[in-house]
Amino acid sequence: MTIQPEVAILICSSDSRIDIFQRLFPSVLKFWANCPYRIYVGLNSDLQMPAGVSTLIAPKSTWRTESLEQVRQLSESHLLVILDDFLFEAPVNQTRLSMLVAEAVSKDLPYLRLLPLGLPLFARLLTYFRRQDEKNLESIRQSRPFHSSLQIAIWNRQYFIDMLMQKGSIWDFEHQVRPGFRHYAVTGDPPIVYRHLVEKGRWLPFAAARLRAAGLPAELGIRPKWGYFRYFKLLMDEVRFFLLGYAIH
Repeated sequence: MTIQPEVAILICSSDSRIDIFQRLFPSVLKFWANCPYRIYVGLNSDLQMPAGVSTLIAPKSTWRTESLEQVRQLSESHLLVILDDFLFEAPVNQTRLSMLVAEAVSKDLPYLRLLPLGLPLFARLLTYFRRQDEKNLESIRQSRPFHSSLQIAIWNRQYFIDMLMQKGSIWDFEHQVRPGFRHYAVTGDPPIVYRHLVEKGRWLPFAAARLRAAGLPAELGIRPKWGYFRYFKLLMDEVRFFLLGYAIH
């Protein structure tokens, strides 16, 4: 396996969320065995990691402050940023991902989201019959909600640092815009299939079932879990999102 020095993977976590990382990171190892990038995990202390995984240590603080301290320790020009509550659910399409990484690095894109934008149903129907280039990209409007989404994306490291230096919470971060910089998203199939399993510090109701489906242990530990009313709300949100995309904003 050849390590590509210009790109690194940063998994954003912390000591307080190490139980989440320990349960979900095995999905990365399982479905991305041929990963050619160095893997770093952001933590608050030097906890034991699987072979080949390095820690980036920052004193306990806010997400922005910790992440800023950790990212400054890296030398790679671009980062593939992944949150610790993402469960990989299928083998990574490394061929397609390598093409997208090459595109982001060669054009020095500030931000390339690896998940297509949510579109209303009628817009998806319009694009269904169009021939898509496998690495086709589209610009994200600055007025669009979640312009700086923390879905899995390739970031220019210095640009990510500049974004982290702005004020606000992790939720504010996803809506912030830097004038003069254009964000992009893939338009075709995402190279990484995944699902987030934690919301506001609690496991989502379907977390155990998703872990089992991925072939991983489904024991969730002592972390609280949302009740099934939350599951119903999420289901309704998904139906609304399927029909309207972000047109509802």
